[in-house]
Amino acid sequence: MQLRDNGLRFSPITVALHWVVALSLLAIFGLQVMIDQAPSDATRMPFAHLQNLVGLILFLVSVYRFWARITSYHPLPVGTPNPIEVIISRSVAVALALAMVLLPVAVWASRSAGGEAVVLPGGFSIPTLLPIHAGLKHVVDVLFDIGASAFLAGLALHVFGAVKNHFLLKNNTLKRMLGKHVEL
Repeated sequence: MQLRDNGLRFSPITVALHWVVALSLLAIFGLQVMIDQAPSDATRMPFAHLQNLVGLILFLVSVYRFWARITSYHPLPVGTPNPIEVIISRSVAVALALAMVLLPVAVWASRSAGGEAVVLPGGFSIPTLLPIHAGLKHVVDVLFDIGASAFLAGLALHVFGAVKNHFLLKNNTLKRMLGKHVEL
């Protein structure tokens, strides 16, 4: 079994974790909608704790994915892509992987500086190592907002590229990310 990406294909680990991240992001967004719609704190808290757990898992997976992304060969593009598009797509992919590590750290830092613990299901919590400081919280929140906006723009480019490759160019890029063996 191929454990690392190489110049020809993604490893099954990369493919699986790619979709774990995608589903985790959808779960976090869905849980946020449920938190916003909850009528009281009593109904809101279990969703918040579950969202924190999904975020922690996403962070841990993302640390590995970022390390794997910068230490492995990325497979060659399918078909005959424009070199500028390859540079953009690979830059966006690395930026997304880095953002998936930094944004959860920013959430933790913001909550720590605000004196709020990141509580997980079962009553466990992530330690707050930063001092309570309103100015620090504000700075971290602004940095988070900038990073989240850039992340969402990069995610939109990523999805656009996948849709373009699948429906417009009709190549096998999406099939490869679903774990299928494709010819270059």
